[in-house]
Amino acid sequence: MIRHVPIIIIIAPLTGAIILELISKFNPSQRLKDIITLAALTLPVILLLAFTPRSIADPIYYELGGWEIPYGIVLVMDNLSVMMSVLVGIVTLTTFIYSLESKEMLPTGDKYYFLFLFMTTGLYGVFLTGDLIMRYEFFEVTVLATYVLLTYTKTKESLRASFYYLIIGSVSTFLFLVGIGLIYFNVGFLDLKEIGETLPTVPVPARILIFSFFMVTIGVKSGLVPFHTWLPDAHVSAPTPITAVLAGLTVKVGLYMLFRTIAVGFAIPAILNIVIFFGLITGIIGSLMTFKYWDIKRILTWHTIAQVGLITACVGLWTPSSVSSALYHMVNHSIFKPLLFLSAGAIIYLYGSGDIRKISLKNGHPILASTFLIGLLALIGIPPLNGFYSKAFMIESVFSRPLILIPFVIIHIIIAASVFRIIYYASRESEKLDAPVSMLKPLIILAGLTIFIGTTTSIWMNNIIGPGTSILVSGSHLFTGSYIELSTLWSKGGLTLLLTLPIAYVIRPVLEEVKNIDVRRVISEVSLTDGVRYVLIGQGIVVALLLLY
Repeated sequence: MIRHVPIIIIIAPLTGAIILELISKFNPSQRLKDIITLAALTLPVILLLAFTPRSIADPIYYELGGWEIPYGIVLVMDNLSVMMSVLVGIVTLTTFIYSLESKEMLPTGDKYYFLFLFMTTGLYGVFLTGDLIMRYEFFEVTVLATYVLLTYTKTKESLRASFYYLIIGSVSTFLFLVGIGLIYFNVGFLDLKEIGETLPTVPVPARILIFSFFMVTIGVKSGLVPFHTWLPDAHVSAPTPITAVLAGLTVKVGLYMLFRTIAVGFAIPAILNIVIFFGLITGIIGSLMTFKYWDIKRILTWHTIAQVGLITACVGLWTPSSVSSALYHMVNHSIFKPLLFLSAGAIIYLYGSGDIRKISLKNGHPILASTFLIGLLALIGIPPLNGFYSKAFMIESVFSRPLILIPFVIIHIIIAASVFRIIYYASRESEKLDAPVSMLKPLIILAGLTIFIGTTTSIWMNNIIGPGTSILVSGSHLFTGSYIELSTLWSKGGLTLLLTLPIAYVIRPVLEEVKNIDVRRVISEVSLTDGVRYVLIGQGIVVALLLLY
């Protein structure tokens, strides 16, 4: 039974999707479709929670078709893949519950549940597969479903965003296939474990060339500048549950690929410096762009891009401490960012607008205001919320590198100022409004997880993140031991993080002037042709910078 757990996790949502398609010919009741979808999403979560301790102690391998490693396709449940799979289960289940009883929140369309389960199948597969070609195929399953789900709001903007995502995604996946081909040509295997043992013997120039193709794909999938152009419109125009999945999980696929790719033989100084460069550029641009807009979903989208930049820069250091802090922040972001987007969707539903000048967090719905505020405070790093600890760890890990520390702190100050801007404009008086109960349940769950993970940081770092880090990079990281929750408060990273908050509050009015600088056509609202051009230019920049080293 244990050996088959990985394949059952992937098959469960796929089976649910097939059953929904088969019974659709008989006009089933909505309640029956709800039950089937809920069961298909719940079963993988139960299996993951039941077998996580076993897989952490001893990874579970499932060889498809009985073909032995490295010749066949293998599914792997280790610390990292289980951690990300649990996040898939939590986010997909809560986003479905979010709109389960409030049918007006669900996009109209007969295939919504089918596509949602299909997308979930792909996400589980991306994280559980142990070879490159299957990772590509599962991600294609994910994005194909996402292309259609983006259009379910049936607006001109959503159709444009879906088509944009389709073209940009196709270009990036083609480049990814080229990289896979080069890997196979040089190594002779596509199994990641075998690649990790053989690739370090490949000449450095060849590895640099291979990574240049992977870097573009990672940049597109995770939203790194200048590969990000598809992301803002896709997040804003998508139905709120899909936006939560995009921000909480889909962009994390790119980051997960970055962790796994560097670990198999690409931890070369030239490559790592390029990763840091793109991460810092993304963080600076993403944080500044939050001041260009009034729409809450678009602001949160640029926050996502900025956070991805911080995580990427931290990965580029490739030390045990930087990798563990980046992993922990990726986990935390996967919890509080869906919380923010689902809360924003509920706010838009109640007020009929996403303009931060027209909504209220003060006298509106108290539970909704509280959950949204918890998400915002986690974003800027207020203890004891999970975002504080992972951000403090990231700052601590870059303290020995001033050229990285300074932009890190600047990015955080801008992000915090942007959050204070949201709170400032959304603090007006308002009449009390009621939200559907089904919308509030997942918000309470995610808000509770945000608090729980933060207050149990030592457990996560010692038992999940630490062992996961050891899979990627050898050595011990700094953030282990007992009472991390208390010691972080007066650590260099924690104190620096807290000291940036009053600075951010003071300079917020100054940063408001950013909205008067018209760069949207260059950075955000670019044409499809320019978007493709940015991807190809980005590929050229990566190759050029790597050759300089």
